[in-house]
Amino acid sequence: MSVNFVTAMAIKSFDVPDKKRCPNNKAEFDLVTVNDYSVARLILGPGWRWSECMKPFEETDQCQHHHLGFCLSGVMEVETMEGLRSTIQANDTYAIPPGHDEWVVGSDSFVAVEFLGAASFGRRGSRGLHARI
Repeated sequence: MSVNFVTAMAIKSFDVPDKKRCPNNKAEFDLVTVNDYSVARLILGPGWRWSECMKPFEETDQCQHHHLGFCLSGVMEVETMEGLRSTIQANDTYAIPPGHDEWVVGSDSFVAVEFLGAASFGRRGSRGLHARI
């Protein structure tokens, strides 16, 4: 197992992200890097569904990203290839392995902060491969 260390203080705001990706009109990914860590704020609008909005963009049959995050607001449903279904809502911390579909439920945007694989979100043809911003 690798060990990660924070070696210097670093503070960034999503108000001024290092990178902003808007792969479609229902998704916004704000990305910041602090030291060697990439963090993303996801804002997914009502009607957003990975299999409809991101599948053609990422060029995979299911989402291949690892997700580790915290939901600030909204509701998201997630379904794995095996058919396991879960709901994520405000104040939930979540971990989702590759091989799933996900979609926003209701009329509010799903807003979350993610700490794993963030730099590759919304990158054309990323196929779930992790990268640095």
